[in-house]
Amino acid sequence: MLALFLLVSLLAWNGLLPGWRILGTDFPNYYVAARLMHSHYCMDRLYDWIWFQRIAGKFGIEHQLVGFLGLTPFSALPVIPVSWLGVLEAKRAWLASNLALLAVAVYLLSHHTGISYRRTWLVALCAVIPLRTSFLFGQMHIAVLVLLAAAYICHMRGRQIGSGCFIAIAAALKVYPIFFCFYFLVKRRWKALGATVVGIMLCGIVTYLIAGREALTAYLLQQLPRSLQGESGNPFLASLTSSSALFHRLFLYEPELNPQPLVSSPVLYALLYPLWQATLAGIVLSRLRSRFRADDREALEWSAFLCLLMFLSSSPASYQFVVLVAAAVPTISVLMHQRRFRAAAAFLFLYIGACNLRTFQLVHPTPILVPWLYLKLWCGVILIAFYVWILTPPQSHRGAATAALLPPAAFRLAALILFLWIPGAYGAWSHLRGMRPSNFNSLAAEDDAYLRTSPVSTPAGLLYIAMGRQGYRVRGTHSPLPLASSNQLSFAADPSGQNLWIETVSNAVPRIAPILLSSSAMSDCHIDDAQAPALSNDGTMLAFVREDHGHGSLWALDLSRCASPATASPVRLTPTAFDVRAVSATTDGVFLASAVIHGKEQVIAVAPARELQRLAATSNQLDSPALSPDGKLLAVRELVAERWQLALLDLSSHRWNQLTHGDCNAYTPSWRDNRTLLYATDCMRGLGLTTLESTKINR
Repeated sequence: MLALFLLVSLLAWNGLLPGWRILGTDFPNYYVAARLMHSHYCMDRLYDWIWFQRIAGKFGIEHQLVGFLGLTPFSALPVIPVSWLGVLEAKRAWLASNLALLAVAVYLLSHHTGISYRRTWLVALCAVIPLRTSFLFGQMHIAVLVLLAAAYICHMRGRQIGSGCFIAIAAALKVYPIFFCFYFLVKRRWKALGATVVGIMLCGIVTYLIAGREALTAYLLQQLPRSLQGESGNPFLASLTSSSALFHRLFLYEPELNPQPLVSSPVLYALLYPLWQATLAGIVLSRLRSRFRADDREALEWSAFLCLLMFLSSSPASYQFVVLVAAAVPTISVLMHQRRFRAAAAFLFLYIGACNLRTFQLVHPTPILVPWLYLKLWCGVILIAFYVWILTPPQSHRGAATAALLPPAAFRLAALILFLWIPGAYGAWSHLRGMRPSNFNSLAAEDDAYLRTSPVSTPAGLLYIAMGRQGYRVRGTHSPLPLASSNQLSFAADPSGQNLWIETVSNAVPRIAPILLSSSAMSDCHIDDAQAPALSNDGTMLAFVREDHGHGSLWALDLSRCASPATASPVRLTPTAFDVRAVSATTDGVFLASAVIHGKEQVIAVAPARELQRLAATSNQLDSPALSPDGKLLAVRELVAERWQLALLDLSSHRWNQLTHGDCNAYTPSWRDNRTLLYATDCMRGLGLTTLESTKINR
């Protein structure tokens, strides 16, 4: 009883109460997406870091980094009922519902397994860190825990359709439960498998109807493949407990995030990481019976498979391991029922370690020591080995090691591992090859930023947007810039690089205001409800974008009128049918804009008092136009096979040349000179967590 009281107090003091008082991370991501759906926004930029941050500012979340990278659109749906509240009030309602869901999960597991309600709570609360972070951050995994517990109970009671439906909903929230399809396939539970597939399709239809086709397509074709490679966040992050992070740090070189791997070899990574996954999965799958029987072994097999999914996950966070409660309670119940008390004690020890251990973080660890820093991962591997041991048939205990090596069994296991390994290795190698152009050059910056984008070369040095701990700021490699208290999401610079127009979001309104380092003229001029500024080369005209529910329009302001605020009225340059996304200036006072026209994003040339001109259009989406200083080449990013690639259009010959080809994205091109193109890229990094590079253009 004392232990239960201490664990409850620890959860309340370190998780529930701080989560109740402060906003924290994670929940605002779901909240903003839910508000977008509730308010019927255009959702095709749901996974754009800066656009999502701008919308969060409009919703009153100004001092909190947000992003929806790697999350399913469906995962925002449970938050829609509280999205009409303020964000902190909505989080409190969500925490209260999560507390109730946790109680439901404990009740279901206790009622089914026969363990007392108090002891089930004790087992659940041993997941100290997962539960703490779930409540502190307002995460979604307690809902997944309830669904997996319900799926397990339906499975054990022979209710296949119910089990499949619960798995489908859990997979729509967080992807990893979908791999229970392999479990149903091995068990020949065809109704459960069919219900899972149909349930996933129905969840996809609901997502399509609420979030729209673009958001669903972006997740399935752009987000999900990179997430499965462990790149939904920083893949080299030392605190990650996944084997993906371990193998990234051992074999993949990245100038900033992993400058000293053990061996820089994408080939070794593509061979060994899938082999690791295939070996663990093959060993566990080989221990599963090929039939269903509602007995103790079936409970252990289900629990073993769930544990396997946790430690094969490509990028698990600490809160994700809360679902291990759904494996721990049935396992302890079976072992206690079989009077295997030592095994139960050993399992409880491993379960607590797998939930609560962390990866050691050293500043500059010797590469050979890196594998030994992953204590949580190795504890999980030992836990999987424990399941393999207890699933060994009793008559084989005496010679279990020998029996596993008998030719028929060994051959079947090797064949299964090979079957799982080959597609994984092919997928990993296909992802890694051709990541960067051969003539790329990394533009190093010492700013500890998570993301860098929108590079602009000026005589005063390189300017860019950086996302750091304090939010988004305009950074310069040479000239110091004034400190800012709010997010700076975009900017425009005059040719000297001394005078800037910077977009911020204050009091739920995006605003463009000048920061003039070399003069005081127009220092009071600002434009409300404006974003993505572009300044003409002579400094007399400022173009910008205004949005209404995600639909953009292009406007321009004659800056000479800023001296008289009464006459400083911007002029709209694009018709209603054009959804403008990005804008840049040219040398002759004309602005280039990328705009969605009849469902396709194209490049148009716009100027006040002139007719619109469609400058570039292909069968693919085009974005972020940038004209070379001599006016001969147009650089854009083009959506090719669901990846944003750099492309050049020769305006005289109208010939296209694709510059990048990797399974990653390029963003925000700009010209340093007629032969050098600057851009942001997420190659070898987390999806959308870009750094800056340059490449030479052969002309």
